[in-house]
Amino acid sequence: MKLTYAFVIIILVALPLEIFAELSVESSMDWSSGQFGIMASRPLDPGMSPSDHPQALTALERELLPHVVEELGRLAWDRRGTLQEQMERNPALRTSVENLAGSLYREWSRLSEDRNSVEASYTADLAKILPEIFPSSGFDMISHTPIGWVPVPEDGWTGIVIYVPQNLPVRGTGLSSDVRPALYARILSEDLEVLTDPATGNRILLSYLKMENRAEAESLTGRRPYRVMARELYGDYPCDIILSEEDTERILAAESGRQALSEGRIVILLDSE
Repeated sequence: MKLTYAFVIIILVALPLEIFAELSVESSMDWSSGQFGIMASRPLDPGMSPSDHPQALTALERELLPHVVEELGRLAWDRRGTLQEQMERNPALRTSVENLAGSLYREWSRLSEDRNSVEASYTADLAKILPEIFPSSGFDMISHTPIGWVPVPEDGWTGIVIYVPQNLPVRGTGLSSDVRPALYARILSEDLEVLTDPATGNRILLSYLKMENRAEAESLTGRRPYRVMARELYGDYPCDIILSEEDTERILAAESGRQALSEGRIVILLDSE
């Protein structure tokens, strides 16, 4: 009798795990716009027919949250690594990540071509949602205006475009790496002064584009951006971009350059995948 009771308990515990495992999830991240996407699929339960689409969708969404949290955890967070690694350092952060996962918007749902599964697509504008869910880590203090004569353009710069070549030195490591896009990547001076940090101040994420799509930068940085090349990278996860001292002074000396920093009108051009 005791053995039978234990067997029933094992079945009751194991069954939800089997059902949970049926859910299939794929994620995507558009680093140019901050759009995060989820594609989810779940087989129809035994006895369900295609007309039970609403029921099947409800079952899918009931099980979706932990999968979305896992996929969000894979995203590069800042110079210290992924969002999952951030949660491991600060377990209380998981509640905020779950709130972020719950804010996804369902774009559509449908039956699969074989009519045996329900599929759904979800998106979240992280550029808009992150500042609402994660509190600012401080105030964005732009460095002082350089003392002395620094050439300033007659017509103000409309933004900043930073070209990042492949295989840059990573400060303090003796290694080289391609830049890694991250949600809270920063722009730094040669002295590691913070020029812009999406975790503070305006909370605007950096926008990343491949070189072949550089024409798309104009919508954010305008027709007269200050064009600069990154010199080094920084961080255990090499996402922070270091500019030369000369470029830093030119940007900070012009009110238009300082304004571009504070308003987040910055595009990162990637010379690598």
